[in-house]
Amino acid sequence: MKNIIIGAITAVCAAVSLGLAAPANADLAPGNYQHRSIMANGNVTDNLMRVTSCGPGCISIFNLTSNTDQGQAHIQGGQYVLDQFVPGGAFCPDGRPVDVFTRSTFNLDGTNGLYTLSGPNPCGTSGPVGETRFSFTPA
Repeated sequence: MKNIIIGAITAVCAAVSLGLAAPANADLAPGNYQHRSIMANGNVTDNLMRVTSCGPGCISIFNLTSNTDQGQAHIQGGQYVLDQFVPGGAFCPDGRPVDVFTRSTFNLDGTNGLYTLSGPNPCGTSGPVGETRFSFTPA
């Protein structure tokens, strides 16, 4: 978290693209969920998300709070995975916004998710870029 701060928009996107409450080893049930994300710097963000099915092993996530589509998460290796490109989704230490590629992974019941930046640090500096933990609970 020394070299880049993942902004609230990025945290929301990441968090939204992750888990929800449902039986283990099953698609998350369609419905609305309270999404809570905790960034590496301790900032907490809560959003209301809608989850719908997009077929076996696939869920679509829509952020009702910000009215934005988060994309589709697919089951890979026993967890959901959502890769995204987020324009202006992170901020460098000098305050400039940068475009980032992100990956959200979460367990099938949505209680434990992790949102990270994919690829090189877009600020051009070395060191950790931080991560965001998140969870979904039925709304």
